Amino acid sequence: MEQRTISDLRLNHTMLLTPNPAELSAFYKKALDMEVTLRGELYICTGTDRCIVLGEGKSRTLGFAAYACKNEEELAQLRKKISASGGNIEQSPSPVFDESAFSLRDPDGNTFVFGVFPQNDNLSSKESLPGRMQHLAFASDEPEALLSFYTDTLGFLLADRVEDEEGVLRACFFNTDSEHHSLAIFTAGEKRLDHQCFEAGDWNLIRDWADYMAQYDIPLQWGPGRHGPGNNLFFMIRDPEGNWLEISAELEIITLDRPIGVWEHEPKTLNSWGQASLRS
Repeated sequence: MEQRTISDLRLNHTMLLTPNPAELSAFYKKALDMEVTLRGELYICTGTDRCIVLGEGKSRTLGFAAYACKNEEELAQLRKKISASGGNIEQSPSPVFDESAFSLRDPDGNTFVFGVFPQNDNLSSKESLPGRMQHLAFASDEPEALLSFYTDTLGFLLADRVEDEEGVLRACFFNTDSEHHSLAIFTAGEKRLDHQCFEAGDWNLIRDWADYMAQYDIPLQWGPGRHGPGNNLFFMIRDPEGNWLEISAELEIITLDRPIGVWEHEPKTLNSWGQASLRS
């Protein structure tokens, strides 16, 4: 069966702003088993298939989200499509992608960067637990505007919606390849980053990651549990500045003939195993 796909776009790396990039990089080195290198004033944190760039700025602020195409041809096609859909193309701020990368901003001001997978797409030579950078989520007080932008301008596909009793959108999930989502939106009273997620692969690795966190006295703030949309197993931690980080496993693989799911806005949708964090 043909898999539901656009250009096999995958979240490759992100940039977080922080008043204390050196201190926060020390946490990520420990918590996500990363190497840290300094490039100018930027701290580049890399692990197996994961990368977070830290720069100085306001705490709990996303600098950009960088998605990678497989090759230059797919990147050129994506750029042409976004331009034709009215996207305002800008230069790339990413220190990881090459000069062919480009960026644009969504209606909430979030910066998206598109480039080609680095030649060393593992991002790090360090052997560490699997945890590929997989998706991120925003909170927004204008989710419908974001939904239109992501589907109409970027060409992302809507996988699932979460609606309240009156049919009002409370969350939605977008895919850019065969995985259930690489981007999500939660309705809230403000515009902000909600979380970043790293895909471990299978349930046993959720256990291994939890044991790893215990070694460093990093408490699990939510989970283990199972999400409704995506059907993935997960737990979440917070970094010292309050940013949510999710370790996930066994995210649903979807196909072209899969209908868009509609979920009820209730705790069980966010965690079928029990307690939920309803932030929408």
